[in-house]
Amino acid sequence: MKRYLAVAVMALMLGSVFGFASVSAASDYPRNETLYTANSAPPTNANPFQGGNIIGLDGLIFEPLAMLNFMTGELKPWLAESWKWVKPNVFEVKLRPGLKWQDGQPLTAEDVKFSYEYYQEIGLRNWTKLGLKEIKVVDDRTVDFIFDGTPNYQLWQLQLFYGWGQGALIIPKHIFQNIDPKQIPKMTFLGDEKKYLVGSGPYKLKEVVQQQKAILERNDDWWGNKVFGKPAPKYIIQLYVKDNSQAANMFIKGDLDVGTYYIDIVQAKKQNPNLVSWLDKPPYFPPVAPVLLYFNTKKPPMDNPQFRRAIAMAINPEQITKNGPISGKPAEIPFGTGLLQKWAGKIGLDDLVKKYGWQYGNIAEANKILDQLGMTKNADGWRTYNGKVIELHLVTCAGCSDWISTAEIIQNQLRALGIKVVIDKYDWGAMMDKYHKGDFDLGLHWAGTFQPTAYAVYNALLSKDGAANFGAYYNEQAEKILDEFAKTTDPNKEAEYIKELSEIWLKDVPAVPVYMATLFYEANTKYWTNWPNENNPYGVPIFWAKYGTWGTALALLGVKSASEAPATTSQPAEEKTTTPTSSTSKESKGLCGPAFIVGLAVVPLLLRRRR
Repeated sequence: MKRYLAVAVMALMLGSVFGFASVSAASDYPRNETLYTANSAPPTNANPFQGGNIIGLDGLIFEPLAMLNFMTGELKPWLAESWKWVKPNVFEVKLRPGLKWQDGQPLTAEDVKFSYEYYQEIGLRNWTKLGLKEIKVVDDRTVDFIFDGTPNYQLWQLQLFYGWGQGALIIPKHIFQNIDPKQIPKMTFLGDEKKYLVGSGPYKLKEVVQQQKAILERNDDWWGNKVFGKPAPKYIIQLYVKDNSQAANMFIKGDLDVGTYYIDIVQAKKQNPNLVSWLDKPPYFPPVAPVLLYFNTKKPPMDNPQFRRAIAMAINPEQITKNGPISGKPAEIPFGTGLLQKWAGKIGLDDLVKKYGWQYGNIAEANKILDQLGMTKNADGWRTYNGKVIELHLVTCAGCSDWISTAEIIQNQLRALGIKVVIDKYDWGAMMDKYHKGDFDLGLHWAGTFQPTAYAVYNALLSKDGAANFGAYYNEQAEKILDEFAKTTDPNKEAEYIKELSEIWLKDVPAVPVYMATLFYEANTKYWTNWPNENNPYGVPIFWAKYGTWGTALALLGVKSASEAPATTSQPAEEKTTTPTSSTSKESKGLCGPAFIVGLAVVPLLLRRRR
């Protein structure tokens, strides 16, 4: 990483000599009113339904009924003032009073009904599959979602916020009732189509400069000013900053206020002490969700829980976090930081681990288990099973340097058991095909762990039809618990079911958390302060398109102006950079932690880093 930062610094120095620095002349937008963020792809599409790549389309322009704070697990009322099950099959949503669209028209329950129905007409959602029978407007502020039979309460609560396969943004009926929903996927909402971008949020799309930037301007007549306070930045400008080295350059100069880039923040802070991140000490970046080592439970000897336990004991996350990707230590259950904070104490996780879990890095106990299983070593020191050397193929992504380095460390750790591991590298699509077909022994992924609720995590990983159950794990008791879990909204019962599922996880070891993957996050306090952090987790540091209602909008609405801001700032030129187009590792390969976005239809709530 350091050598890429050095390249960025050299680019900055050369720019002052030869006149091609990565920034251009001063902007027309006052610096003390303008917040600069960035994306590694140019803004080309403002479609709020699908394909849009402008930060804030969801959350800042169009709003949901509720906002999710992924870091805390909190579901924050937004357009909706409240919601509850008034009958076993009727979900009532009460809107806040005084809601209005950016054109001054009132936002009512009719708009909510229209929006949810419109998403199904486009083909983006299938509420019928969730058992939704009817959406009924009770009055201007009340809408009832009526189900056929007892619905899955846990899945339905995910429909209150928007993103990656669930929920809906609320759109104005008086605008979109004149647009054929079948035409929506073909639209960019730029040019003449920009007139349809009438949201209810605190910002409007002012302008998109192709291949350069998107400019949001504050809506000073936002209904939320009285509820949440007026947002500080008058303008939010999303710049096209194509790689990590260019981003490092801009953070050092102070021309970028916040972003999600993989830079050596330790070295960058030496050049610009105003830089902060989620943590105030290494690894600085926020750990969010564990990467798992999956077992193909249909193939021997991975079908034996005791063999899987031995592998889990041989894994040493401390070595992975020290020598592998930037990361944190995981818990034994597959929960991210927010879910651990919410549930670990309530379910007595420490006691569960002591009773049913394993001790990471305990090679002696792992060898003892394998000896008891009769998996003896041959003359070369390799373990055997049914007379054959145990050779496990660990499938990973060829372009993901973090996973490759992790796989190599695991390979060495299992060698201490006498287990031979062969690392098979595939491109992303081929790797996922291997997982879905069960054509692997071991595999690395965070699928299933980057989820907003405990139910969503265990449903994805333990259910026989779980979207991230790559190892084809099946447990009849887990299925029954998940069925009961789906029928409750009682926090006490939720804790009971989470505890039972965690016990099953620890006993059966369907997969092993090997490290806690991080989100890359840098913020500059020179012009804007009060960025979310570990001690003030009011928002989520994901500054990409499509994550507005997961906490990005909350973060951008919570910043405050710093007093030392000058009148103007510089912006990046259209190109002219002397740095490599990829600088994510010493191998110049991408990373596949939750910092890498992927839109996989089969696993809709996944996240991986943009290249």
